Amino acid sequence: MKPRANFALRLALGLCGLGGLACSIATHAQTVMPTPSTAPLYQDRYIGGGSLAPDISRGDDATSDLAGLAHSLQIDAVVSALSSHGGGATSNVTENGVVFKSQWETATYGAWSLDASARTGGSGPSSSGQSQGGVISMRQRDMPFDGNWQADNALGDVNSPDIGMARIQPRFYLPTAPMQGLSTEWRGPSGLQVVAGGGVPGLYDGIVVPNFRTLNGSTATAGAQWSPASHWAVGGQLIEAHDVNLAIGPVIDGPALMSSHTGLVTAAWADRDARVQLNLLDGGVSGKANAVGTWVDASISQGRFTQNAGIFRIDPNMTWGNQLISNDAQGGYYRLNYQSRQWLADVGIDEVHSVSGLGTNTTFLTGDTRYQLSRDWGVGGVANVSRSDGGTSWSLEGFVDHSNGGGTGRAQADFAKTPAGQDIALTLNEAWSTPVGMRLSTSTTVERISGAVSNGLQQDSTVLSLAAYGGGQFTTGLGLEGSVRWAAAVQGRAAAGESANVSLTWAVSHAWEILATYYDSRIGSWTPLTVQSPLTPPVATPVAAARERGIFLTLRYRRAAGSHFAPLGGAPGAGSGEIAGIVVLDANNNGHADAGEAGAPNVTVVLDGRFSVQTDARGRFVFPVVATGHHVITVIPDNLPLPWMLINEGRTQIEVTTRNRTEISIAAQRPR
Repeated sequence: MKPRANFALRLALGLCGLGGLACSIATHAQTVMPTPSTAPLYQDRYIGGGSLAPDISRGDDATSDLAGLAHSLQIDAVVSALSSHGGGATSNVTENGVVFKSQWETATYGAWSLDASARTGGSGPSSSGQSQGGVISMRQRDMPFDGNWQADNALGDVNSPDIGMARIQPRFYLPTAPMQGLSTEWRGPSGLQVVAGGGVPGLYDGIVVPNFRTLNGSTATAGAQWSPASHWAVGGQLIEAHDVNLAIGPVIDGPALMSSHTGLVTAAWADRDARVQLNLLDGGVSGKANAVGTWVDASISQGRFTQNAGIFRIDPNMTWGNQLISNDAQGGYYRLNYQSRQWLADVGIDEVHSVSGLGTNTTFLTGDTRYQLSRDWGVGGVANVSRSDGGTSWSLEGFVDHSNGGGTGRAQADFAKTPAGQDIALTLNEAWSTPVGMRLSTSTTVERISGAVSNGLQQDSTVLSLAAYGGGQFTTGLGLEGSVRWAAAVQGRAAAGESANVSLTWAVSHAWEILATYYDSRIGSWTPLTVQSPLTPPVATPVAAARERGIFLTLRYRRAAGSHFAPLGGAPGAGSGEIAGIVVLDANNNGHADAGEAGAPNVTVVLDGRFSVQTDARGRFVFPVVATGHHVITVIPDNLPLPWMLINEGRTQIEVTTRNRTEISIAAQRPR
């Protein structure tokens, strides 16, 4: 079987900022006293005789043409090649195409966007789907109507909609799924929300040029929620899938085509410091016995303490549309969090049992804490214990954070022991202090793995790994970003691994850019052991060694004009800046991206609840033109791999300043 490279759809809106830095010179009048002097009078002069061009920043509007309402256009011509070697097979894939992105605002019909792509080459459709050779999506947001109503609509390759109460779940969430069809959402008074959508389920794939692959069959959903009284909200939703080729997630045994129907009823009570939500699911899939699920989540905040608790029972084979959700599980959980200026502490317990008796029963205890000793020093640790049918596993982690002359560093020690073996790791991370516009972080790890079986070999190895991530804007038009990782066994038989990724951006002119990326990776066949979640048993999974290499070249044209009618939370003609960031799978739970940590691809990032983009294959996203001032970023975890979770929807509050780029890191963490 040939390996395929599946990367997330790159939906970053392509707007380039522009603002003018003008030299303002005033003639300085000075009265000369009638005393004798041979010194010449001071006189202001233009730098370079007035021949210098104005500094055009990338953070403001991309053109000085402010006529009309805001509109933008980006066209990418892409050439790429990717070769893979592994598992006794070789694959060489070329992908060429065009990516088109545009958006425009209207005075009375909301904001609109059109995204499309067309490609040749690629890995081609599999037996379980049909490739359409690209994507096309049109979206409209915030169209106003009388009676305080607003509407969002989408047509083409979009995601199935969910009511808000289905998305805001601390322990379980109901995912939205890609489909080729249409969706609509209406918001009105008294918290009323109505959603509906339907189409053909599918998957996004492609290397750089996004493609949509249908899974045949159909899916449809409709739902609503409402606030009938103060503090109360109720909602319900129905979703079904018919004759779909596969379920996204673990494969359901049985027929090749699956059909399902599921209903949700939910109710919530909330005030400023407390919230309780009850959820009921009922459904069936592909001739299986009817499945029922229910869970209750509650949270309360009292001063510096926050408590979260819940109970749940979800039958086997429970689906949401054509996707499996967490199922065949019953039990409960409790979390206690304390936060002060110096202390962060969290303890919790999960009790999870199989409903069918065929799954694993697990008791999971966790605790972590961090204490800020002084302005520059902090210490902390994490402890996890998992007791299941397969035995007892546990892990310990301790770390010291230090703000030093070079930047911010962390020294960390990890120990994990499972019935399969044990893993000891010592790590040094450093986020270096760099000039404005630059960034660099490095990581060094020594890891001792013993007892784990990989590729049929008893593993007893010591592995050294080095990683670095960084980049910056070196000139007005030249930017560079890259990462490199190297790992090798200094003792034992663990396979080595190296990877490098370098991206260059060159602004040839005001509207034209060249983007070039080189990627090279050789993956070893060893897998570290971790004990970090009740949902993922700490079992070593053999990974075959593989080699992958790619080169991607893009010629980009982009232009933005007009003044915003409602410019991303600002007033018409207001100054603007850029927001760029990454959604990172935060393995060490320190809250920011470190060298060697992977990004989360194809995750939706929302600005001020209005405008959204999706992360690329590296987990990065960008809002190129954002009005200056206060903004809120949230993340919808539709495609976040389990057991990774976002705290408070990844909510981040930031301040954007004129002609400046604001970098943020949003961490997805495993349950502790």
